[in-house]
Amino acid sequence: MESIRSYLVFDFETSGLYPETDRIIQVGLCIVSDGEVVGQDGWLVNQDTRIHPEAAAVHRITVGDLKARGIPPLDSLTKLLKAMGEAPACVGHNIHRFDIPFLLAECRRLGVAPPDCTDFIDTAALFKGWRLGMPRKPMETSKAYAHRVLSKRAAGLKYSIPACVRQLGIQASTPPVHEAGHDAYLTHLIFQSLQTMVSAASGDGRIHRRR
Repeated sequence: MESIRSYLVFDFETSGLYPETDRIIQVGLCIVSDGEVVGQDGWLVNQDTRIHPEAAAVHRITVGDLKARGIPPLDSLTKLLKAMGEAPACVGHNIHRFDIPFLLAECRRLGVAPPDCTDFIDTAALFKGWRLGMPRKPMETSKAYAHRVLSKRAAGLKYSIPACVRQLGIQASTPPVHEAGHDAYLTHLIFQSLQTMVSAASGDGRIHRRR
């Protein structure tokens, strides 16, 4: 398998769990070229929204933070989509069940054409699929693979970012407070490790470049 060595990793923090009513309030990016991190970026988004207490307990972002340091939602979306459009591949953790629905909802609200996320690579699915011996099928998209693997019940198998870092033996700090930029960097480390692990387990790993 040809490894994917150049890609963009993205991660969001949100005001809650529901894309139709909650909002993206922080974006984190990690830019990787030929296997090396060449850039990181992140920003708050000044959304007109309340932040649910459960979400605030995870990332500790306040409405005051958004008002003081956030950029307008359209500026945020434009910047994010530009980075995605320039990337040879896009990667994230649990994105097909969480981040991408938020991204598509934001595009609808702001009247912006959404990106084609069908083959964005999901490291949560890759990790769980590797652990369960479930490689991608021929012609199966990343989105279909993620939904197939992540919907399978597997008692005791944890695949959060900290759990993957720990189980893969990655030497990196995982602070208790979620921060989108740091989570994007950790996802890059997870993806690097998984490319080797998945290839060894399945023969080619079924990791493909975005079309």
